[in-house]
Amino acid sequence: MLMGAGLPLLSACGGGGGGEGAPPKELAHEDVGVTTIAADDWATAAPESQGIPAAAMQAMLDDGAGLPTLRALLVVRNGKLVGERYYADCKSSDLRHIRSATKTVCSLLVGQALRDGKISGIDATLRELLPAQLARVPLSAAGDITLRQVLQMRAGLDWSDDRGFNYDDINVTDFALALPVVRGAPWSYNSGASHLLSPILSNAYGSDLLTIAQRNLFEPLGIKQVLWARDASGAEHGSYGLRMRPRDLMKLAAMNLDGGQWQGRSIVPAQWLAQSQLSHFKFNPLGLELDAMGYGYLWWTGALGGHDVAMYYGWGGQLAIVVPALRMAVTTTALWRVGDTTQITRGITAVVARLLAKVTPA
Repeated sequence: MLMGAGLPLLSACGGGGGGEGAPPKELAHEDVGVTTIAADDWATAAPESQGIPAAAMQAMLDDGAGLPTLRALLVVRNGKLVGERYYADCKSSDLRHIRSATKTVCSLLVGQALRDGKISGIDATLRELLPAQLARVPLSAAGDITLRQVLQMRAGLDWSDDRGFNYDDINVTDFALALPVVRGAPWSYNSGASHLLSPILSNAYGSDLLTIAQRNLFEPLGIKQVLWARDASGAEHGSYGLRMRPRDLMKLAAMNLDGGQWQGRSIVPAQWLAQSQLSHFKFNPLGLELDAMGYGYLWWTGALGGHDVAMYYGWGGQLAIVVPALRMAVTTTALWRVGDTTQITRGITAVVARLLAKVTPA
């Protein structure tokens, strides 16, 4: 189930253009939303005016054309959009599914809830944060799991993303809370635990997750329309399901370069961003082109092209890469239901790394 916010949704799927008839097959397959929002919300500049060699930028955009599943590639430096290309039938107006990059968006919302005093702290337990939900699952072993463990992927819920059914068709909160729990679990990627951020935030603010995000995050950033998938209970997924324009994904990345500020307004506390982007675990389970890869509070971290980065990561190449030392951000979207997605993402990060290696701090 998809729920939208902002301007009316024109189509449940499509390639971003007008006209009649069925959308391009590959875009229909990816369930892409379409808006009429004009692509005029970023100031643009020539790459060389922002210290990026024009030839290096051109090479990056051209290399992107050689990645068959890549659909959008954007580069911002110093608050200016210096590179942007859409591939195949993708348009700037497409609402692309950012997959598990949704998790990092929820991390931003947690930071806001802590700032607003809606959540007491990250060591609060699910028993404190989800009392009504746990009451529906009286045999749940999840009550002692802390918010910190959820954010670090250490909740220990016996979850699998490959259970053979659609999570849109069940109450994911009740399902996750009923799972066995491994105490003292090490890092283990766990979308079930991440989903619990949806009811946690809803309880904290007394509203649904989409309304919270629209008021606290999207509207202040000038993000005018998104789609967010819901489960059978009507709750937005906390682990995936968010669809937005690549230019809007870039806003979520670029504000990190100014300590969570956007156009002079504080959106997400700088202290929370710094804390979230510390690596609590060092490893590279994705096999990407990142050195010293690690994980923070629903942020991937590491080094790319010789520079430290923090990253939103969604399955199949939905990336928002923040490069603080260069005051740069790179976002990509890609098809995610085709081919070897790990190899696809490795190819995308390799293209980005080649550009970053040719840029020096200002």
